Order: sequence, then C-alpha cells, then structure tokens
Amino acid sequence: MSLYIFTVIYQDFALGGHEWKQGDWLINSVNGAVRRGIMGSTILWVAGATSLDPILVTTALQGLLFGLCIILLSVAIGRSDVRATLWLLVLSPAFFVNFWAVDPDGALRKELLVFLAFSVLFYATTMQNVSKMLVPLSAVIFAVAVFSHEGNVFFAPFFFLCYFLIYKGGHIEKPLLIGLLALTLLACLGTIAVALRFSNVQDHLVVCQPLLDAGVRSGICDGAIKALELDLAFFTEATFWMLFSPKILSFLLMYGLVCISILAIGFHFFDKKTMFWASFGSAFFFLPLYVVAVDWGRWLSFHASAVILTMLIILSLNAGKSTKRSDLPRGPFIALTIFSIVWGCSHFVDVKWGGIALKTLSGILGSA
Repeated sequence: MSLYIFTVIYQDFALGGHEWKQGDWLINSVNGAVRRGIMGSTILWVAGATSLDPILVTTALQGLLFGLCIILLSVAIGRSDVRATLWLLVLSPAFFVNFWAVDPDGALRKELLVFLAFSVLFYATTMQNVSKMLVPLSAVIFAVAVFSHEGNVFFAPFFFLCYFLIYKGGHIEKPLLIGLLALTLLACLGTIAVALRFSNVQDHLVVCQPLLDAGVRSGICDGAIKALELDLAFFTEATFWMLFSPKILSFLLMYGLVCISILAIGFHFFDKKTMFWASFGSAFFFLPLYVVAVDWGRWLSFHASAVILTMLIILSLNAGKSTKRSDLPRGPFIALTIFSIVWGCSHFVDVKWGGIALKTLSGILGSA
C-alpha cells in the first residue's frame, strides 16, 4: 500500500500537480495573509531559493513525510511483543495508509503532518527510555500541522491524552508536560484566530498568481485554492442536505464497518467498556468538520487513525490491561485480516467493496 502511495505521488508530479492533493499545500500568503498559507509560502520560498519546480518541492516533501511515517511506525511496531496484532490494527480500512491506497483522491492532505507527529511520538514511547527530545519534537510537528490547516486542531485531545499518559508513567517531568500542553493549546488557538480573521479571499487569483509566476500550471488553482472564495454558508448548506440523502445511510454503514476491527482488537487489549466509550466519545471531537465539508469519509479516517495511533502509544506505555499481553487467537486474527482487505473507505461517503484486495487483483490482471 505504501509503495502504491509513492507511485501516486510520482504520478501527481508527472501530471503537474493535483488541484487538491498538492493544491492545498500550495495555498500561500505571498500577496496577503490567508488561512493555511504558511506551508505554501514556505514551499514557494524553497522553490525560489533552489530554482526548483514548486510541484517537485511539494511532492518530494509529501514523499519524505509519508516515508518517515512508514519507517517510524514499522520500527515501533517491530519492537512490540504483539506486533502481529498491531499490524492487523493498522491494516484497518480507515487507517490513513489503507484509506489513501484505496481512494487516492482523499490522500496526501496536510493531516500527513499530524500522522508524522503521532508516528514520532509512538516511536519515542517504544524506546527503552522514552526520548525527551522526540516527545517535544512531536508537539512542534503538530503545531506546524495546525498552522498549515485549521482542521488539524481536532486531533489535539488525543495528543493531550498521550502527553499526560507519558507524564503519568514517569517518563517526563511536570514542567515539560505543561510546556507540551501549552504549545499544543496555543498553536490551536492561534490557528483558529487566523482562520476566523482570514477565512476567505475575494479572488482566488491573489493566491494563485505567485504559483503561476513560478511556472505552475493554472489547473492547480481549481481545487483547494479556488475554494477559498467560498464562504461558510456554502459548505454548511451542502452538508445539511446530505443529512436527507441516501448518502447518510452509506456513511453510517461505512462507520459501522470501521468500528468492527478497531473495537475487536481494542476489546482484546483494553477494558471493553472503557474502549467502547472512549472510541465512541472521541468521534465527537471531529463533529464540527462534518458541518463545514462534505468529504465525510476523510473525517471518519481522521477519527479512526487518531484512535488507532493513540491505542498504539497507550500499548507501548503499558497503560491498558495489567495482564500479560498476547496476540489475537488464530481464528479471529484470520477473520479480521480477511475482513480488513475486502472492503475500503472513500473520502466521500461510499463503501469501496473489494477494498485493497480487489484493487490489487485488478492492478495485477490489468498489467498482465
């Protein structure tokens, strides 16, 4: 799945960039302040300083960040005594790797920075002595993530919990905990303030022109950049009518399927009541996103990925059940493995029947 996502990144570069997958990263504040502009301004500065194509800089950055996520997750999981079950957990159709592989149109947005922050934190907690350098680094990366896209602020409660559990386990001191919480909170508040103050632009060409001047094709501005012209009422109206369409049933089915494997593994490792209510309750952290944008499958992936990554960190800290851990029994393991690969999620609201298994088979037969 990771190799396929790298292929998607290369294809995006070869086609001159995608209006959403790279366009969102290229929103910039060169000609005036705008929300989400910090990352695009930085990319344009690097491209100008090195005389490189901004699309090359963007896709190379995406590939680097994604590659770091995969390496850190793989090494950290490899250190576990129950790594087979943890691999099964990250095989979830809503976990960002599987989700992006099945539906590349919803891939590689700025939540990639959040997943890197989680991966750094997970890796740090699997070290013999929890790294007091990597834990703060995860907070810095998360701060960059929220300033890059205001939607990432809704991951903050998961980081608050992880930092508190690291402190409770005696791995960091109280001053560092306070610093981590303060940095995370201030980054979120600052991002919200900027998003409210600079929510829209009158003409998206103000944001697009620096890209055109840098030689980027004009089509890159037709997605995330052009959407900056639309006000909140436009999006809320669209999401309101989705509640009265058949799509809501498809979405509820998809969410229900997602919960099966996550809860089954969660019940194996944690107290069932705590796991259920923590998983169910944390879904409400992302509720505001469902009001302002229609790609509900992406918000579902936000929640599932956050829950899974938090579970991995809690397990690495031995903060779940006190009994000795073991992998899932063979029968449930095989059943959940098959279940996880025969259906997938889309970034809109449809179940992708066949999942990564069908996509892989179709690719093999199509190239034969």
